[in-house]
Amino acid sequence: MSEEIKQSKLDSKLDDSKSRQTGRQTKKLKFTDYAIERYMADFICKKTGKIKKEVKIAFDVGKGTALKGLKLIQYYKTKSKYFLLQFWLDGKSDYVRLGQFRQGVFGAKECQNKVYELVETHTNDEGFWFKHPRLTLHDKKTKITKAEIEKSQQLTIRRVIERIAMDGFPKAKRQGSLSVNSIKQFIKFMFGFNWRSRCLVYAENDKGYGTVSFQHRTTPRKIVKPTSWEDLFNKFPGGTGVITNKKLNPLLETSLYDNDLSKLVIDELNEGMIKKYIDKSSRSYGTKANMLDCFRRLWSFSLDNNLFGDVPPNINFDNITFKKPDTSKSRTKQYDNLRFSDNQLPIIFNALMKRRDKYPFQAEALLFLMFTGRRTEETLKIKWSDVDLENRVITLRRGITKARKEEFVDITDPLSLVLASLKKHREGKYDKYRFIDWLFPTLRTNTQRLYDNQYVRSHSTRMKTLRGCWEDLVQETGIMGSPKMFRKTFSSIAKLTLGTTSKARALTGHEQDATLDVHYDKTSRETAKEYATEVAKKFDFVKKTG
Repeated sequence: MSEEIKQSKLDSKLDDSKSRQTGRQTKKLKFTDYAIERYMADFICKKTGKIKKEVKIAFDVGKGTALKGLKLIQYYKTKSKYFLLQFWLDGKSDYVRLGQFRQGVFGAKECQNKVYELVETHTNDEGFWFKHPRLTLHDKKTKITKAEIEKSQQLTIRRVIERIAMDGFPKAKRQGSLSVNSIKQFIKFMFGFNWRSRCLVYAENDKGYGTVSFQHRTTPRKIVKPTSWEDLFNKFPGGTGVITNKKLNPLLETSLYDNDLSKLVIDELNEGMIKKYIDKSSRSYGTKANMLDCFRRLWSFSLDNNLFGDVPPNINFDNITFKKPDTSKSRTKQYDNLRFSDNQLPIIFNALMKRRDKYPFQAEALLFLMFTGRRTEETLKIKWSDVDLENRVITLRRGITKARKEEFVDITDPLSLVLASLKKHREGKYDKYRFIDWLFPTLRTNTQRLYDNQYVRSHSTRMKTLRGCWEDLVQETGIMGSPKMFRKTFSSIAKLTLGTTSKARALTGHEQDATLDVHYDKTSRETAKEYATEVAKKFDFVKKTG
């Protein structure tokens, strides 16, 4: 018997109940959230074959109860469902709409409580309606309290994440959008590790702002190209589409959007919740720091767009800290405080010159880093139109520099060698790349689309990584390090040669002397020994008294 009751509660099929007066069959719907959620009306009129704008269906409730006359109406255009209560007043049939069915928000239980309240206050002892409930409900809506106003403005964390994407990932303190790398990081932790992020295409405009568009995917999972952010989140709502393939998601991470925490109203988020969510033993210190930055962006966006109530809650992100490990798990972290020695530079130079045919454009890009000390991200975004050979200067557009201001690189004799090598590529074997303005184009360029002006000017045709050439060089020479060490090496040489930090900063593009002094002036062990010997000479009295 209990199984029959259980099945009756969960059944979403319509009951065929017989009318006492006519004996005809009438369709009724179970008054449960499960049945309402699964119900879908048949909008095709059986007589005319036309589509009906709305369909009403009665609930299977007892006639002797206060719920008699309760129905569900579903609209064809939006497929939304609303509760209706039909009643008799002054000899006429009328109805009142009680609210939209929303699973977990306004369902069968909430509707039942609302009906009981209306019946108690709008019917007499004999059960007849003496007052229209629609007027009462209207008064409640117009006389909304301050607390209800604040509540109506509150958004869930999940909804705020959607808003950030729809607004184009705006910066917190300046106009414009985040950089491509910042957008990628935000998407990764906020709604990535999911198939929804696999149909996104990243690009960058001339101002350095990141942009995101959509694409169709066929492998490893077919995804029809989303038409908008709203369509994307509808295709992959929270909790669905999480990537469980260990090759694509090695640590089986889940984004905030797919976590239950995102169902929380943004106002209720606090420092403890953020730390507990981020601080997992499987995550590196760097990952935790990056995730915290994403929460900062989430919080700043909510403040800037007035998504909180009248008194926004306060979160001090400086209070959220994580323990640094004794040794870093990052492979490149070990090179942070190193530079190439004076003896290594000629070896690297000769190795790169030898690799210009095997790794065209990559070898030249690494030479450019060696001779200028510029950042890799900036260098790979330089265009031929930025190069002024007559005045021997290269302009770094404000959209590609870290400081977002225009900077310049003087064309020295070593740099002229690099430019000459690049020009030789364009006039010889790689003459088809003459249509591409990037100084360092990628060999992965689709040559069939070289006459497509939009494609040629896009970031799809420029170099993104120098890994292949560099790893080949390391294997041959045995010189360990990473390309980012060129910046530290150049900075140290510039300061030592010019004598002051301020003079060296004019070449490296650093904003402050302290940055160059602390992070980029890396003295090698050999030079440090020479310095120590030189300083020790000041203590010559040791010999005299010893």
